[in-house]
Amino acid sequence: MPLYYPVFLDLRGRRVVVVGGGAMGEEKVTRLMPYGAEVVVVSPDVTDEVAGHAEDGQVEWIKRPYRRGDLEGAFVAIVADTSDDAVNEAVSEEARERNVPLNVADVTHLCTWITPSVARRGEVIVATSTGGASPALARRFREILNGECRLESRHELMDFADLAPLLSEARLQLLDKGIRLNLDHWQACLTDELIDLVQEGDVKRARKVLMDSLLVGTTCDCSDDVCTMYEEMAQPAPAAR
Repeated sequence: MPLYYPVFLDLRGRRVVVVGGGAMGEEKVTRLMPYGAEVVVVSPDVTDEVAGHAEDGQVEWIKRPYRRGDLEGAFVAIVADTSDDAVNEAVSEEARERNVPLNVADVTHLCTWITPSVARRGEVIVATSTGGASPALARRFREILNGECRLESRHELMDFADLAPLLSEARLQLLDKGIRLNLDHWQACLTDELIDLVQEGDVKRARKVLMDSLLVGTTCDCSDDVCTMYEEMAQPAPAAR
């Protein structure tokens, strides 16, 4: 796993190319817009929200699949739709040739930079990264720091960091099997019991407890948007600040 150097970028007036539409593309675009980037989306289709931003002139939408040359002039680039391995590799090759820093969602070995999980209040920004090991763990840090976490724990924040190697291993195993779980289901599996086992050195038991909990998500009746296991464990959503 690479050791990433933390850095904050000034994107004002700089071209940022996002390859791919869909929900992930929308997420990347909406996160970039407040920072003054010149966002270019390359995709045959986008969500209604991104299409609206394009109509308003807030982003540029190139309505076709990625072509070699689309990264010309880019300051950084992002592949949001990673369903096509050939496209991922092609964008990665062009990015290397043009020295354009590239983020490929959930394909860490093609990334030259990764997006941290961010907690912000006013001018203070706290960025958390697991080095690509576990997006679920990065989310937990963000939610705790923002006061948005609905899952109670008796452990301190940094105790969750001890789970990173275990979560990385489990995530790769599931990806190899083509298994993608509800994101809330991952959160429900980050328990005090799991932290206790890891800190006690019982990694074998921790591995089994985690995988058993994760695999429940492959046979449950939960929808893509609602995880029953998570909702049963969660407290009411905290009031917005």
